[in-house]
Amino acid sequence: MYRLRPLLGGMAVAVVVVLTSAAPASAHDELLSSSPVAGENLPSPPEEITLTYSADVLDMGAEVVVADGDGTDWVAGDPVVASGVVSVPLQEGMPDAGYEVRWRVVSSDGHPISGLIPFTVGDGAPLERTASSPTAAADDAASVPAEAGGIPRPVFVGAAGAVVAVVAFLVILLVRRAARGRRS
Repeated sequence: MYRLRPLLGGMAVAVVVVLTSAAPASAHDELLSSSPVAGENLPSPPEEITLTYSADVLDMGAEVVVADGDGTDWVAGDPVVASGVVSVPLQEGMPDAGYEVRWRVVSSDGHPISGLIPFTVGDGAPLERTASSPTAAADDAASVPAEAGGIPRPVFVGAAGAVVAVVAFLVILLVRRAARGRRS
């Protein structure tokens, strides 16, 4: 019995360490600000779109589309990525209308993130999305930050806890059998 207490104490410490150990943060980089901001009504068309993120994003895969109600893309060049800021120049002659900035970048941890930023120019009406529109459904799905692969933390912690519990049970069972064998 005296050997069992240190063993059980060690198992309890192991369980606590596994369940409370600090895993790497699963939070991805996020969009902190944009110019224009979501819902902004600009008196004249912007010359560029600027997106600022919580950390550096990768050059690879950065995409920005500025679309009007007809789906016309008003971006005039490739995105420029520098120190957590992505910017794109816009074509001249944007009419008064509603627009959407559709962005997608790869965060510093390698996961893609994306979103939408609606804005209007002049007296233009904001873009209206309808649920029946196939592009609206695809764009709505794209606006949710993406998770690529990996096991969700609650599943990992639960599975680790289950493994520790099974190992503890087996150790206790073996110790009891050994103790019974010595008594006989």
